[in-house]
Amino acid sequence: MAKYTKIKRYCIFVFLFAFAMELLQFLHTESWIKVKSICPSTICSKHGLLLSWMGSNKSVTHVLADEQAKQSHDIYHDRFHFVFPDLPRQSVLPVSCPLLFAGNKTEQKRAMLFKRSLQTTSSIYYQEQVQNCTIFKQSYITSYLTREEKEFPLAYSLLVYKDLMQVERLLRAIYRPQNVYCIHIDLTTAEDFRKTLSTIADCFDNVFITKRSVNVRWGTFTVLEPEILCMEELWKYKTWKYFINLTGQEFPLRTNGELVKILKIYNGTNDVAGTLKRANVRRWAKAGTPPAGITPGKGGVHITVNRHFVDYILHNQTAQAFLNWCRNTSVPDETFFASLNHNAHLGIPGSANGYVEPYIKNSRFKNWGTQPCAGRMVRSICIFGIGDLPVLSKRKELFANKFYMNYQTFTFDCMEELIYNRTKDGYFKKMDVNTTYYENLQFLKNRI
Repeated sequence: MAKYTKIKRYCIFVFLFAFAMELLQFLHTESWIKVKSICPSTICSKHGLLLSWMGSNKSVTHVLADEQAKQSHDIYHDRFHFVFPDLPRQSVLPVSCPLLFAGNKTEQKRAMLFKRSLQTTSSIYYQEQVQNCTIFKQSYITSYLTREEKEFPLAYSLLVYKDLMQVERLLRAIYRPQNVYCIHIDLTTAEDFRKTLSTIADCFDNVFITKRSVNVRWGTFTVLEPEILCMEELWKYKTWKYFINLTGQEFPLRTNGELVKILKIYNGTNDVAGTLKRANVRRWAKAGTPPAGITPGKGGVHITVNRHFVDYILHNQTAQAFLNWCRNTSVPDETFFASLNHNAHLGIPGSANGYVEPYIKNSRFKNWGTQPCAGRMVRSICIFGIGDLPVLSKRKELFANKFYMNYQTFTFDCMEELIYNRTKDGYFKKMDVNTTYYENLQFLKNRI
């Protein structure tokens, strides 16, 4: 009987050991997994951390913080692992993004010859994926990453109307749990696009779709109107420091951590390109005299502004009167923000105190044909291509415009890989941003 018991115990041991080995192999080979944090509940509840635990069949980057890291004032991975997932496309790209960023002519030719079959992710695919939001969010960075980032949340507006997959990948690239995101979907957009993007937004507490949609038409007030709608919605969130507006054809040139460091250097300064001297007065010739002694200017719709600027737009009577005046002008989106920021007598915090000519446009990099375009020109603007990657990797602006994901698709793929890898490297290696360029921007020295 004793001998039988020993044999039984031995068999159970062998079975459990084999089961454990199979389980480990399963966890290792799953392309996306979710594991539990070993973070003590007291620490997690104290900091309100939301951590993603994901691995892949490739090498997984992770860190176990020691006592020194525990004392860090910058990184929120005290006494627990944080694992970055590999990019889903990173392991299947048949070209070398580092070589393309280095301007390697051989790799550029190979990339141009290799016509990757872009399988555009359909609305049906996304509808299936977001049935389980927990799994869907595993490809997003759902951690604050650093204390500095957590304490400096940003607000975004995204004006979109097409290319669902490109919009979703843009959102993924800029997403952080401390930020807040307002998405305006054009009134003319297909219903399946609207439904699917709304379903994606529902997976996140800090992403939402505007309650009202506008039929955006170039050169009219309808271009400016969605920005105001998003500002009204974003204002309800009390903590964000800066507002950045984007379209669906843009992509970041800086990581979220880099953005925060740069905007802290701005110290409340608004980055709104504009000129009063070279304004196109024909655009408002029939609008009458603008209110409050405002001299209309010309600039761009792309802005990076502090919370006070948004407050002024939404709640100041002069701003509201000027907004109504702009309804009767041509291309008001290039007039409204620039005029408010460059009329010093309005006293808007962070706005320009006098002329800054020429104005360095740091919010957005656009190539209007003033330099070589390796992609193609569409309506006088460069659609970036593979040959533009070396330039894009070195630009100092915050975002770049414009990308078509279905045109020379490795361009978008490699930009996605670049920003992701910079984020990961910045987190683990704590690489410092070279801030000299930003500290010496002229508009920082001429502000109210």
